[in-house]
Amino acid sequence: MSGTSRLTRATGAGGPNRIPGGATFGSEFSSTGMGDLHEPSDALRPPFARPEEFEDMVGDLRRVFIGWLKKTESELRKERESIISDRKSFDEEKRKAWKAFLVEKQAEYEKLQEERRRVETESAATMKQIAVEREDARQRIVEEREQFDGEKDNWKRKMLMEREKFLQEFDAFEEERRKIRDTNIAVQTVVDLNVGGVVFETSRLTLVQQQGSFLESLLNGRHQVSRDRHGRIFIDRDSELFRILLQFLRDPSVPPCPRDSAESSAICSEASYYGLKFFPFPLVFALGGHNGVDHLNTVEVLDIAQQCWRPCSPLETARTYFGSASSQGRLYAFGGQNFDYKALCDAEQYDILRDKWVPAPALNIPRRNACGASLGNRIFALGGFDGTNILSSVEAYDPRIKNWMEVSPLMIPRSSATCSVFGESLYVFGGTTGERLRSVERFDPRANKWESLQRDMIEVRSAASSAAYLSTLFVMGGMDNGHQIHSSIESMDLHSMKWIFRRQMPQPRMDAASVVASDSILVAGGQNEEVLNSTAFYRADVDEWTEGPSMLFPRYGHSLLVSNL
Repeated sequence: MSGTSRLTRATGAGGPNRIPGGATFGSEFSSTGMGDLHEPSDALRPPFARPEEFEDMVGDLRRVFIGWLKKTESELRKERESIISDRKSFDEEKRKAWKAFLVEKQAEYEKLQEERRRVETESAATMKQIAVEREDARQRIVEEREQFDGEKDNWKRKMLMEREKFLQEFDAFEEERRKIRDTNIAVQTVVDLNVGGVVFETSRLTLVQQQGSFLESLLNGRHQVSRDRHGRIFIDRDSELFRILLQFLRDPSVPPCPRDSAESSAICSEASYYGLKFFPFPLVFALGGHNGVDHLNTVEVLDIAQQCWRPCSPLETARTYFGSASSQGRLYAFGGQNFDYKALCDAEQYDILRDKWVPAPALNIPRRNACGASLGNRIFALGGFDGTNILSSVEAYDPRIKNWMEVSPLMIPRSSATCSVFGESLYVFGGTTGERLRSVERFDPRANKWESLQRDMIEVRSAASSAAYLSTLFVMGGMDNGHQIHSSIESMDLHSMKWIFRRQMPQPRMDAASVVASDSILVAGGQNEEVLNSTAFYRADVDEWTEGPSMLFPRYGHSLLVSNL
């Protein structure tokens, strides 16, 4: 039996749509397309004939309801799948749109960044060009100013030199006008001299061979002549020393050979009185130092005529960074350091005529990296380092009393400074007091007082070298606070008291040494990336450097000393 017939029989024709228990379902079936079922009244609803009919009806309802549920579920699933598909399509479109948006924005960002970099590059290039042009303009102004100042200083120096030359010529003219006091002595070929009561007879040519000496001016009639009672020229000096000097004048190729240190000093003093020179050129000595491996005691002398260096007797003590000075025909070396790097206080002196080093009185304070100079008849040791402290103390050695004495200390403690003498003043330049310096101090020995110059050097310099020449102070080389080794040289005219740069050295140097030799400043040795044995001559009047002969040994922390003996 079909479900419809059972349902018809159970409910009757137009039977009620209420199931037992009072629940209705007519409205639900009408909404699902089951036909138009009208709910009858309770009086017309017939009872079920059998219980199975009710169960069949419930089963039919369940099947119908389940079918409806499956259909509805299928439709919902389809709608869900459609919605999911639409969502996936929307998400894919969204991702594509977002990706396209990001690509577009990234392209715009990169374009903006590229534009920004281009603008920054152009701006940096423009600023760099402006800075270069500004620096070039400033450099041109500085160079033009330096050139103008240099031309002015050169002109001033030339005027001073011309004035000095004019004064010398004027003095020479006046001297010539007053000379020939004794015409007989000017024409004599053989001359009798009474020196200290001892009579000497020699040729006139022997006595006048050194131009400018006392004997040459005496025999050319340019000097007041004293005579003894026999009419001989009388000179009130030591006859034994004059005999030695006369022997040298007879054979100038052989300098005197003293018996001892006292005689050597006496001969040098007597030669200074007579204005005699034992050597045709200034003697330039290079002493001690370090060759990069060992401390040196070697000494060499420059043969200016042959342009070469020759060995001399070595120092008794190898030493580096020591003080030194030349005075009265002797060289002095004092302080410094040697193999154990301990500051030394011992000193020694070199007798040039005897070619021999002998001990000298020791310093009161051990010191290394000190500088030394000779002023008047005294030798000065300035500043330095005693192994613990940088020193401001200064001591002076007087050969007459053979002792070192404390004098007024420096205003600033200085180590690795350099010093020079001009006129009656002593100048000390730069150095270090823990920080490298460019200040300058001047010492007045008569007042025993130091003063600081108002004008500092242009460059900071420690371990530099210096010289005084033609009324000008020169400082060259050294190291600054940035550990840069200088090749520059600067000078201060003592009339204008202004520092200016000069032509640079051929190579940078620190721990070098310099000295005035004839009409040039000689710079020798030192170090930059290596220890040097090269030398160079500087002509201050023409601002030019020329290469000199190389020393026998490379050395730094050494000394150069000159003697016009």
